[in-house]
Amino acid sequence: MNEHLIRIKKLVIALVSIIMMIYGCGSLVMTQMIFQLFYRRGSPELQSKFNITKKAFISLLICILNFVSPSSIRISTDNATLAKGTFRKVNGKIISQLNRRSIIIANHQIYTDWVFLWWLTSTADLAGNIFIMLKKSLESIPILGYGMRNFKFIFLSRKWAQDKIILHNSLGVIDANSRGVGPLSGARPWRVDDDGEMYWDVNKTDDSKSWPYCLLLFPEGTNLSATTRRKSASFAEKVGRQPFNHVLLPHSTGLRSSLKLLRASVEVVYDVTIGYSGVGRNDYGEMIYRLPNIFVRGQTPKLVDMHIRAFKLSEIPVDDEEEFSQWLYEVWKEKDNLMENYYRDGTFTSDPELDQIVVGGFNIDPKPILMACLLPPALTLSLALVGYLAYAWLT
Repeated sequence: MNEHLIRIKKLVIALVSIIMMIYGCGSLVMTQMIFQLFYRRGSPELQSKFNITKKAFISLLICILNFVSPSSIRISTDNATLAKGTFRKVNGKIISQLNRRSIIIANHQIYTDWVFLWWLTSTADLAGNIFIMLKKSLESIPILGYGMRNFKFIFLSRKWAQDKIILHNSLGVIDANSRGVGPLSGARPWRVDDDGEMYWDVNKTDDSKSWPYCLLLFPEGTNLSATTRRKSASFAEKVGRQPFNHVLLPHSTGLRSSLKLLRASVEVVYDVTIGYSGVGRNDYGEMIYRLPNIFVRGQTPKLVDMHIRAFKLSEIPVDDEEEFSQWLYEVWKEKDNLMENYYRDGTFTSDPELDQIVVGGFNIDPKPILMACLLPPALTLSLALVGYLAYAWLT
């Protein structure tokens, strides 16, 4: 009997999660459509409203994950590169003072890594200003694809000839907007090449019209698995590198290109190392926390560990390709050592002199999702009421 009840409970949780996801995403897209009726396309007012729906989307995902199985977050920060108090706990909620123009890089273990990192930006009220690179095919997903295009996410085909222009223009716009001289300020690029690449004046700024941003990148390109580990080892042999034990060999092209395109505005690169409870030294997180396991079986990590350190742009050899590749390799080597500590001790650090530790819930402000998801039905009911009153008055 107990087994039947457990199965029924899991089935109910899965069905409710699917309903929440479908209704939430549908409502967010409808909200975006409503905003487009009242605000001019490309206007800062419309983008501001779209950013609210971006916040609401991550709120939706976090609400679903907490409904399936609540998690806690433990953040440790490197005292040598991040000031004490960058992360702190207020009324049970973790808040932070992350930089307003930054790049986050991280190791990639499970498909929902980006959800936890997106949550990280919410601690500094930057959830509406995050940008993610996704596969081009995801742009065609019904409803979600439309919404993500309005989020200004960057869709890449992994064909450099095509992606180079998309990346150049997308990051160029992000950079120009962050300096208050982009399309959202009414400005235009000072030059457009024959191939469509746009160039913005890197010497101009207008802080009164600036927009913050946080670009999220996974230099490994994919999550850790038995197959990707073998491919990474082959790639390491090809380029004369020593493969790692707990992370994949990073690729430098995407990150270096992003840093070069954002160098007029980017202030810091946050390096995040992620570890999940329930994943052992010889396990693969993507097998344990697969999407069906999360949403159907309610199997999520009870504790998510993040170790964060920061690099100033001046500390990164962006202009030299070989030096940059070596720098990134050393960063990942240290990340591999951190993962070794994590699997041995269950934590990234235990020395308060070196690091600060903050533990809190995996939660987020629910107001954006409530507003975005309640607006369509509220507007529909209002229009229906107006229509009824008009009909009653006329007849």
